[in-house]
Amino acid sequence: MSTGSTRDELASDSEVGHVYLRQLVRAQLLLSLTALLAFGGLLAALPLAIAVLPGLQRVQVAGVPLPLLLIGAPLFLLFLAVGWLYTRRADALDTQFAELVEERRP
Repeated sequence: MSTGSTRDELASDSEVGHVYLRQLVRAQLLLSLTALLAFGGLLAALPLAIAVLPGLQRVQVAGVPLPLLLIGAPLFLLFLAVGWLYTRRADALDTQFAELVEERRP
């Protein structure tokens, strides 16, 4: 077992360094898929709700059909929320990996 730092393991292109990088890539991939599924699922649910509830198409708010309002504003806010959460978590993963790289192993 090597007694160098994680940074040395990464720089020397060792198997341990590859394990650290694979863990980071897997964590980032899982985060990306989670964000995609959250946004995609909610995006798909709105047209489905409009199709399942036909009375919803007749409802108007300030002269604008409710389905248009449901597809417009909430999706924009959802997109911003998912993006903000994704960015926070991605930054945390990067920080965690950077701390791991700086940390000395015994």
